[in-house]
Amino acid sequence: MDQLHNSLTIFHFFKEKFERDQFLVEFSVEKTKKYGKRCKEIAHFNEDLKQTLFLKQIIDVCAFLDGFNLFKSLGRNNERVSRVCKQVKPALKRIDEVKGLRAYRNALVAHNFRIASNKEDVVLLSDYSKNPDYPNSIAEVFFLSAICSTIIEAVSTEFNNEFHEALKNYNDCLEDDRSEPLRGVKTIRQAYDEVEKLRLRIQLEPKFIEHEFTEFNMALDAINWDVIPSEFELSEEKTNKFWCEVLGLYLQMRGYENIKIIKGSKGRHTNHWLELYGYTITVTNGLDAFKSPKIREIHELITNLELCNEENSSQPIKLVYKEIMKVVTP
Repeated sequence: MDQLHNSLTIFHFFKEKFERDQFLVEFSVEKTKKYGKRCKEIAHFNEDLKQTLFLKQIIDVCAFLDGFNLFKSLGRNNERVSRVCKQVKPALKRIDEVKGLRAYRNALVAHNFRIASNKEDVVLLSDYSKNPDYPNSIAEVFFLSAICSTIIEAVSTEFNNEFHEALKNYNDCLEDDRSEPLRGVKTIRQAYDEVEKLRLRIQLEPKFIEHEFTEFNMALDAINWDVIPSEFELSEEKTNKFWCEVLGLYLQMRGYENIKIIKGSKGRHTNHWLELYGYTITVTNGLDAFKSPKIREIHELITNLELCNEENSSQPIKLVYKEIMKVVTP
């Protein structure tokens, strides 16, 4: 493809990115206004998303300006390019009013709080947020990205036929990759597992273990209880040793270590639970997890039971574990 087609193709990709990010911001703000008071997690998500997109859009706007300069250089030999560049000049001028856009990108986004002239020191965020040359408004950067989309629309209107031809030529060169297998980590669930294993290897506390407790409770609701042996029946009044063993196998499968099944012999429950990474985990009519456990304080006699592994577990334990694994997230 010639240089004009290259620029038009790249503008298409930029437009997709800008419009996708704009949709995410608009959707997040809209849903936060509607549901944020009832759900604090949505308000928190909205703020985090806007902050992330603020930084991303700064990178994208600067990259677009670089791409537009390449397109503009074609105007020396193409009157239509020269004409559309004059047409969008007011839009470009508005972006140029943010004089410190590239410096902000370099110091706070691309080079992570360092500048080329002094790579040893960490720059102060306040030096940028208080300086009128630098952006500090999420809405402003959203606006700049919308200006970029508008410029691309003007270019694609002028070069409508060439625009479609460029995309067709590009797509004709693509190979079908739909059957290409995923590389590396394939699911978010697997990512959680692998991160946890690495954290344990470098002697950090697990980060996602509470998700496991939620998922195991969901599995209890989803399994086929018709095939579960009677000794696994859940009761609000007593803990269940058999479910502790199944839970122990499940957590071992996920990569957790140093799991202890505990038996206490005094109290109103049968008193079987798991201890791992500072959690006490009981299974009664569901799974409950307590941080900083004090459960030992109410028992006069504590006995550690050996956690079964899958090779020497009883047949009922194996059966129930397999049923759990049918319904958990892969």
